[in-house]
This record gives sequence, structure tokens and C-alpha cells, in this order.
Amino acid sequence: GRINARLRDDGRIEFAFTTTDGERILPPSRYFPTAARVNRWLRSTEITISAAPATGFVAISADDDYACAIRASGEIECWGGDIITYDHVHKVATGALDAPPGPFRDVSAGGSRTCGVRDTGAIECWGDDHYDELEWDALPAPPAGSFSAVSVGGRHVCGLRENGEITCWGGNYAGQLDAPAGRFTAVSAGGSYTCGLRVSGVIECWGWNIFGQTDVPEGSFTAVSASYSTTCAIRTSGELACWGGQSDSQAAAPTGRFSAVSTGFGDSCGVRESGEIACWGWDSDGWLGRFSVGRFSAVGVGLNHLCGLRENGEIECWGNNEYGQTDAPAP
Repeated sequence: GRINARLRDDGRIEFAFTTTDGERILPPSRYFPTAARVNRWLRSTEITISAAPATGFVAISADDDYACAIRASGEIECWGGDIITYDHVHKVATGALDAPPGPFRDVSAGGSRTCGVRDTGAIECWGDDHYDELEWDALPAPPAGSFSAVSVGGRHVCGLRENGEITCWGGNYAGQLDAPAGRFTAVSAGGSYTCGLRVSGVIECWGWNIFGQTDVPEGSFTAVSASYSTTCAIRTSGELACWGGQSDSQAAAPTGRFSAVSTGFGDSCGVRESGEIACWGWDSDGWLGRFSVGRFSAVGVGLNHLCGLRENGEIECWGNNEYGQTDAPAP
């Protein structure tokens, strides 16, 4: 990872540690005065970093009726449904589950297509490459360059370049591709909008805003997740903030401190600092509260299912299993 620092308005310098997967760790004692003695080393409180498991999985992403995960070896494995329906009549196999050989360092499931960032920094996508069901326009190929993360939205894709800039491609009828200039540490593509987390901790969103999903609250954040109409983010304090669509209470975030968050079509889930998963929003099948005990490090929310990544590298999924989307592969 990297050590980050920034000068605050009150003259203090704040330090943090950001892991390679984008998690920003903020120790309680991390503020130092600019008037410190010359050549004197200053220490924060301890930072605990969990090593990636030697086996099993290290990352998870879910959407619609499937999920994909990255093994410790860098290989991507996907499972669940691979059929989309156009005009409620024509069924098409998308190929979104057919991950190419790795190694990869990031993956994003996007309904009918999946994208990953190879160890080289290049982005590769597979599955349905048409972002407009009516006009059948082909999704452009990923741009060249070196990236650290990728996020697949409803009809567009965005990548975070290693220099911190965001580049997006695909459908742009709502301005969701018009990424602002500057350096970011994370990007999340929603239905027809996009959000980015700036190096300063400020979140900026652009594109479709009919539900208020781009109306970012004030404050400093460490993570952001965009969905169809709802955005959730983790404040530097660890507390959650959600805004946008509220038809199923998916923006009614619970209290407490969280380390990860994922938003879905009508529900959202987060990983508490204790490692437990908490979910809120649409729960027609009553599965949002049926979780196994234990510690998780990440969570991915699909249409009617979710998958959690345990700290030991195992994946466990809950919810609708009509297409095998909760049948997670063995470590």
C-alpha cells in the first residue's frame, strides 16, 4: 500500500495508510503539528493490516444474478446466471461469467458484462458489449493505459488510472462519462451516474440525478459505492452516509462504524469494524438478516442476493438462488 498525508485547515498534518485494494486505514492518533521539531520522527498509533490469504479469494463483486471473485492466485471465477432478456422476449447468453485467464488485481460485475484490471494495469472486459438495448450500440473497448481499479455501471464503465485520474466510456446520455479533472483514490459507476473519491476525501458525483443520488453530503470519506439510484459512503469516522433513492429504505443506513459498503438495486450492505455484515433496504424474501457468524472483509450485493468474503478467504452467499448465484466456489 501507500502512506498518505494531507495538511488540514487547522495546520495539523493527517496521516493514513491506503492498501492496494483501496481501503484507507486511519489510526486514532494520526494528527501531527506542522511546528514539530526538525528531524524528529513522529509515530501514530498501531495500524493493523490483515495479510491476504495464501489460498482462497481476495476480492468479491456481485450484480444482478451472478458474482465474480479473485482468487489469491489472481484468477477470476464467476458463478450464477448468464442470461438477460431484451424486450421481455429475447433471451441472450451474455458471457459475463466467462472470465479470461489471469492474473487480475480488480474485478467488477455489471449485470451483463464484467471487467477486470490485469496485473499489468490493463483493463479487459467480457460479456455483453451493448449498452443500449434499443439501438444496440456497441460498448467501446477499454482505453489504453495503466489502471488500478475498474467499475461497471448500467451502460458505462469507469476506470481509475494509476495517476489518480478517472476515465469512463460507454453510454453518456446523462453525462455519466464526464469525469472531473483531478486525482481520485476510488471510483464507482452507478446506473447512469458515477462517483469518485478524491485524494482529499471529498466525494464528487456526476450524471443522472433524478433521485438525488449525486447530491453528496459534506464531509470526508474513505469509500463510496454507487448503484441504480442510491449512493452509500463511509465517513472518515467509520459511520455510513447514504443518499438518493429511498423507495425501499436502501438509504436508511444503520449506525455504527464500518470498513466496507456495497449498494444494490433496492438494498445495501456493509461490513462493520467487528467483521459482521449488516444490511438494510428491500427484503421481500427475508434474507437480509440471515448471516453466518464470523468475520468478513468485503461484501458484494446483487439483485436478490449478496456474497461476503471472509477474512480467511472463503466466500459465503445468501438470498435467491434461482440461477446458482449463491453457490459460491470452494476456496
